[in-house]
Amino acid sequence: MKDIQPRFASDVAFIAVDIGDRQDLKELHAFGQEQDYPWSVGRPGRETLKTLDVIVQSTKIAIDTDGVIVYRAGYGEGTSKDWTSVFEMLSKVTPGT
Repeated sequence: MKDIQPRFASDVAFIAVDIGDRQDLKELHAFGQEQDYPWSVGRPGRETLKTLDVIVQSTKIAIDTDGVIVYRAGYGEGTSKDWTSVFEMLSKVTPGT
């Protein structure tokens, strides 16, 4: 992902989220910096996770500008080619189209 995301950074917002609660946000941000993540990291509320049906670690979801889930993959799924295609599609989407 580190190799793919920078190509689309100006067109696609990418946020890594932690579904656990073992680390406080300060520790989570420090981990992101240690890993040289070029994207933001955060933690959604439990209701958001429930709405998105995220129950396991490493769930990957892409949401378009209309709030529609356009890609979903679980642990170990989603190749670089898949993500490149998703980012290419999202970078061309405008709201309402």
